[in-house]
Amino acid sequence: MPATTPGNVPPHFLVIVPGYMGSKLRDRTTGEIVWVDFQSIPKNPFQWDGWIDHLFGALTYPNENLEPAGVMDEVIFVPPWAKQEHYNRLVEALQGLGYQLGPAPGSELVLYTFPYDWRQDNRLSARQLGAAIEQWSARHPGHEAWIIAHSNGGLVARWYIEKEGGKDRVARLFLMGSPWDGTPKVMWMLFAGLDTLFRRRFNLFDIPRRSRDLFRTFPSAYQLLPVQAPFLRSGNEEPVNPFAGTGWLETDRQRHLLEEGRRFNEELGTTLSVETLCFFGRKIPTVTQGMVTLAAGGLWSAIQWLATEAGDGTIPEHSAVHPQAREKLPFAVGHGDIYVTPAVLEFLEWELIDKYRAVSRAAVVTERLTVMFEPDRDVYSPGETIDLWATVHENREGSPPVSGASIKVQLVWRQPLPGMEPTAPSEHLPEAHLWESDETAGRYEGGLVAPDTEGYYQLRALVRAVGEPAVRLEELIAIEAEPDLVGE
Repeated sequence: MPATTPGNVPPHFLVIVPGYMGSKLRDRTTGEIVWVDFQSIPKNPFQWDGWIDHLFGALTYPNENLEPAGVMDEVIFVPPWAKQEHYNRLVEALQGLGYQLGPAPGSELVLYTFPYDWRQDNRLSARQLGAAIEQWSARHPGHEAWIIAHSNGGLVARWYIEKEGGKDRVARLFLMGSPWDGTPKVMWMLFAGLDTLFRRRFNLFDIPRRSRDLFRTFPSAYQLLPVQAPFLRSGNEEPVNPFAGTGWLETDRQRHLLEEGRRFNEELGTTLSVETLCFFGRKIPTVTQGMVTLAAGGLWSAIQWLATEAGDGTIPEHSAVHPQAREKLPFAVGHGDIYVTPAVLEFLEWELIDKYRAVSRAAVVTERLTVMFEPDRDVYSPGETIDLWATVHENREGSPPVSGASIKVQLVWRQPLPGMEPTAPSEHLPEAHLWESDETAGRYEGGLVAPDTEGYYQLRALVRAVGEPAVRLEELIAIEAEPDLVGE
């Protein structure tokens, strides 16, 4: 490790490795952004089916004509996988700490992003990450690589570090909602497909089946299936092993990819050869178990999923907490925005900058409190009531819920839905106060009315508990009218 003097940050450059679906993919021949340029979505609904055909056809793997073209700079809304913030928000936050996007000659704090083809085998992505870090290391002699990796990006980074010699280049790893033992939600996607692609009107075009068939072509998807923790059972409570009973797949290639996914996880294991801090979300309803309905011949006819609060909405807590991490840091935050949550960014500021400069660290509220804030669902129609709730309690075992908190929620415009004109709402956006339930201490409830303008919105909650600093939480929702088969 490079020597440092008091008050100096060790010489390093930062690398952001995004998660699943977090990198743009571009056609090498035409220059077209395939995944995903919202401006390319037709405004005419009668053209949507053709656009979806083109999108899914181009994304089907293998298609070596696609190449990475930067990290996502638009919101990704693809339940059940995640509602994901764009990574530019993380870049902007780090720039606020003094980092400059590389190469930035003369700057002491340099930041790079590593977009990659998230469809491909994570081993290949890891080797490509290694090649990029070799180039950046030559550009910054004597500097360590510090990696901030979100979700699947953590698997890419860890494979590079553990299997491709990366531990000689990388000194620190910050994992953001990254699994070491996969997530049942990938089983959901491989078995049934996406619930929603960007907006629910697209679902008139058989999105679940088409997206399922697409995901089954991705080698990386199978590498996100849990291997260690049993998560499927039959109706008689017997464990169901998705790697042994392959009746849920259709082709030999899919079965080969499934076996490769199992082998990838077993070879990677839980080893962490560099200093690793593990940031994970909790207290968000997360799919953790499924009950399989079996049909004749060992085929699977359905999976009924069970959600608990042991996770971040996508990655179960069991899988997000790396056993070998130096620090395991819980936050009441969802999977798709963990890397832009104020409490997480505050902790990053301390770990990246302030602790080397003898700056006092402000208290991180979520070290003492667990605050959960949720709307009742993800998508609303104009004029519908958005039911909101929050819970506040101390982290100490056996501590009572926190009463007397003040919780204010503001609705904020983010961006139009795909295929819409970029028009912001003209009406005044509502605010709401949540009041403590008479029946349940520490639970706060309230609501506000969805605006008339369709689009993506942010619900921003400000939570103040007596004697504690304020906690800020955000949730992404969509406002969209119900699909009208006749009108479309």
